[in-house]
Amino acid sequence: MNRKYFLNNQIRIVAMLVCTMLTFSLHSVAQQSGRYNSFRPGQDWIADDGKPIDCHGGNIIYVDSLKTFFWYGEHYGTPRGVACYSSTDLYNWKNEGIAMERGNIEILERPKVIYDKVNKRYVMWFHYDGNRYSIAELGVAVSNKPTGPFILQKHFRPHGHESRDIGLYLDPETDKAYIGFAADHVNRTIRMVELTSDYLDVSENDVDIEAHCEGPGILKKDGKYYLLTSGCTGWTPNPGHYYTSSSITGPYQLQGPPFIGDAGDNSFNSQPCYIFKIPGYKNAYLYMGDRWNGFGGTHSQYVFLPITITASGKMELHFYREWDLTLFTSEKKQLKR
Repeated sequence: MNRKYFLNNQIRIVAMLVCTMLTFSLHSVAQQSGRYNSFRPGQDWIADDGKPIDCHGGNIIYVDSLKTFFWYGEHYGTPRGVACYSSTDLYNWKNEGIAMERGNIEILERPKVIYDKVNKRYVMWFHYDGNRYSIAELGVAVSNKPTGPFILQKHFRPHGHESRDIGLYLDPETDKAYIGFAADHVNRTIRMVELTSDYLDVSENDVDIEAHCEGPGILKKDGKYYLLTSGCTGWTPNPGHYYTSSSITGPYQLQGPPFIGDAGDNSFNSQPCYIFKIPGYKNAYLYMGDRWNGFGGTHSQYVFLPITITASGKMELHFYREWDLTLFTSEKKQLKR
């Protein structure tokens, strides 16, 4: 073999390897610095601090005055409590720290935050528990800022019912808020309770919707309410189902599983925690799911997917390895909280 040819060929191979390594390194740096332009369900999601996002079982709100999204969830790192992350595009998130430390609370799960625009404060509801999940209460905390600190106000069993997994829905037309909670022993049913006008307590409007499930998420479209839930199998994923009703307090009718092409029959290996209606887009509903990977921890991941309500009124979720907000139709109007 010609030595010059051999040498040039070796140089080309080395150059290609160097370029490949540089490309991979730049991609890794971009990921670690949070430069995303899409959702990648079930993959590691890195915040601005270079660490995986640690924010599970929570919800997202949009604060119009700040043009910012805030994501709340269980923080399994140190200190334990409720984490808060902020974003302007839903892809790239800044770690805002701990919005509420767990302190003496043994178990703090499923935090959900809403904004009280009358009293100009943020209200957090969550699953308050301990002693092997035997306390089973609702907890409520408040803050003057979206990033906290949230101060615990009280914890209790709503109208004497055990309460564990919770979902929260704020009706944008009436500003009434509702909590759907897995009630009684053990998660025998879902109850739907309306909150008082200041969002700090439960009202007498409390009904049993007779559904043995947990992980409730709620959306409303064209006057119909959709309740998405998981089965009761602990940290193990299972086939989720959805229910519909013309009233948020029911009665609800079971429709079946909305996860299309779910080969594992396990909600794409996830459990629902919230449905977020994305402002600025028409009928843009974001499924927020947790992939627990055996148990809740910093190793757990997120499955964020678009929810479709078909022309016939059926709920459908399809899995995408990667997707972005161009799947939705943009609305050219001012975003509102």
